[in-house]
Amino acid sequence: MKKFIYVLFLVGIAWLIKLSYDFYQISAQVETLQATLHQSEQQNAHLNDRLVAIQRQALGQQDQSLATDSKQIKTEVASGLSPNFVIQQQLELVQFALQQQQYVYAVEKLNQLEQALEHYALADAVKKSLHQSIEQDKQNIQQFVLARNAQQTLLEDILHQLDQKIAEEIESTQLKPSSHVAEHFWQKWFQIDVVTQASAELVNRKIILKETQLRILLAQQALARGEALEYQSMLNLAIQQLNALPDAASQQLKQQLINLKQIQMLPVPKLNSTAILG
Repeated sequence: MKKFIYVLFLVGIAWLIKLSYDFYQISAQVETLQATLHQSEQQNAHLNDRLVAIQRQALGQQDQSLATDSKQIKTEVASGLSPNFVIQQQLELVQFALQQQQYVYAVEKLNQLEQALEHYALADAVKKSLHQSIEQDKQNIQQFVLARNAQQTLLEDILHQLDQKIAEEIESTQLKPSSHVAEHFWQKWFQIDVVTQASAELVNRKIILKETQLRILLAQQALARGEALEYQSMLNLAIQQLNALPDAASQQLKQQLINLKQIQMLPVPKLNSTAILG
């Protein structure tokens, strides 16, 4: 029996070393993603300034890409294409850009579309409604970007705190039972601990915590990429892994992950302008 425990102990140590190596590699990837995310947040911080600058541009100061779009629009109108169809295609492109987190590009395309509306054979009331809805869509995108950045920063902070707590628990050698586990008074009198068995349990706990830590790092990666489904999936796996640990600290970590999972990600705004053409 002792040989089996020793073998189990050695296997656990080997597995823990492997997890530490995997953790080191993923940590490096997370640092790279966080640096990229920081640059993205800086770019998004200038979104409001860019919106104002773009909105103040005169038609005579449009860049080459806008001139090309205007020529294309004139060609489409001359070829007999429905103005509603052409505008709808442009709005679908903007919506796709929002799904791909290309927020600045989406706003620039809305500005180009708004300036090009005069080339279309549309009723004045329809043009006015489109101008108003496009302006509202640009404001909605701006507000969404600011709210998304604030939420992402909050989630990143929570995940970082959980990562630190797990690291502390991995180094801990003291286990406290969960408060909801009932304990009879006579169990405190007759309590015999085997050192080798306790060590094996601690190794097993460290392995589970290390795997949980890896899941949290993968959740951070998914969050930085904007992959909400993958982010939720990694949180679910981390929660499932902590189910195997009955001690109070692990159950507290599990509850914090559950609370974190219940925070709904902000949905990408849908363009109001498409409803006018429908």
